[in-house]
Amino acid sequence: MRKRWGIAVLFIGMAVLGIVWWLSLNNWSFEGMVPRKEGLYFSRRADSVEFSGVYAIHGPGYTGTLTVRRAGDGYNLCWKLSSGSVYYGNGLAIGDVLGAVCAVEGHKHTRVLTYKKEAEGLSGLAARMDGDKLGCEKTANATRIKASNHPLTGAYKVQGSHPNEKPYKGEMTLERTGATYTVRCRASDGSGYCGTGFAVDDVFVTGYSNAMGVGIAVYEIKSSELEGRWLYTDYSRLSTTSQIRAGRERAAK
Repeated sequence: MRKRWGIAVLFIGMAVLGIVWWLSLNNWSFEGMVPRKEGLYFSRRADSVEFSGVYAIHGPGYTGTLTVRRAGDGYNLCWKLSSGSVYYGNGLAIGDVLGAVCAVEGHKHTRVLTYKKEAEGLSGLAARMDGDKLGCEKTANATRIKASNHPLTGAYKVQGSHPNEKPYKGEMTLERTGATYTVRCRASDGSGYCGTGFAVDDVFVTGYSNAMGVGIAVYEIKSSELEGRWLYTDYSRLSTTSQIRAGRERAAK
């Protein structure tokens, strides 16, 4: 009887050690231990770098401060420029890359941006919605980053889930337009968007705007697939969002 108990304790101890080892590899999160209904896999690197902070930034013809604050699955961002303009936005991260979308003082001048964390600074690229050029926005001592040149053009089949876990399917096309991509997406429920995107390292970021708000999607580039997270925010909530819940999506050629 004692021998049986000894064997049982040994197996329990090995199981506990296995769980602790698995959690240590997954940033001490249980997410991914149980497969999601839609069967999608997303990198455990999604939140491996913390972007929160206040940064002194400069871009083409402007200076100001960028405040980044953690909010649930993502971040709230606020740009206060020396000209008096104030931008609000939300973003999602994968590793040391943060994708964001913003609007200035309500519904005007929407932009999609991508930042890399570098020590205590940031280096970023930005494009206006429907724009084909990229501008640099960074802190003083950060190294200027460049867009990646992955062969992303083409048609993709999409599957994903809303923040409430409701699944969906759809189609997405990427067309090269200068330094950016034009991104068109149509879901099975009839919803869709036309946005602007570009890649930094192995991360593709796309943003879009419509009459009600702005959206952002951040994907890992994996050969012929894109896997990542997305969110949508009404203009009226950009400056006040405190708990971001992201949807998930895979796009495959």
